[in-house]
Amino acid sequence: MIKSPSRRERKKLETRQALLMAALSLFCTKGYDATKVEEITEAAGVAKGTFFNYFPSKESLLSELDLWSVEQLGAAARTGQDRPASPVTRIKLLLRMMHEQARQDIELIHHAFVAQLGAPPPGPDGSTRQHSDLLLELVAEAQTSGEIREDVSAGFVTKLLKLSFLHQLGTLGALDDGSLPAEDVGQVVDLLLESLAGPGWRLGTNSEPRCPES
Repeated sequence: MIKSPSRRERKKLETRQALLMAALSLFCTKGYDATKVEEITEAAGVAKGTFFNYFPSKESLLSELDLWSVEQLGAAARTGQDRPASPVTRIKLLLRMMHEQARQDIELIHHAFVAQLGAPPPGPDGSTRQHSDLLLELVAEAQTSGEIREDVSAGFVTKLLKLSFLHQLGTLGALDDGSLPAEDVGQVVDLLLESLAGPGWRLGTNSEPRCPES
């Protein structure tokens, strides 16, 4: 039997969520460097000292924001209201959402990368691992449905998709205005997945995936 969280535990979760949402909003409007911890706590409606009960520093909050964003992407790809039935279409949707998120938050991604230099390797619950697990789950579903061929391991297909996305992310970071078109991203994914098509591939190409409206 799953035990319901206590009132104190729910309050802690709510405070953590409020800090993350306030930080993300301020980072996007003011920029990471210009945002002070005091502004985050003020926007979240908590005392400044409360921040350090949840995060050792502003830099450490970046990795938590990354994890939180993966959770939001996972919810949209797995159980979103407009979730496509086709696993391949959901893979395309997930990668498109990841690209859009990166385009909007490229400065935060840069700061997070710098903050992680010299840090211990991420644990099994890190955002990179969760991204991989989510993609692996969708690839396995696509193989079961026949949309992706089964003679190539799901793990290898996942690695190819990740390498493709990382290349796009590097290109995005190199552009002055972060203007890598989403259409280019879609074409790269289409070409990659078409080369791995199974007998049920057409089931996954009937509709163009669209990012859920925020």
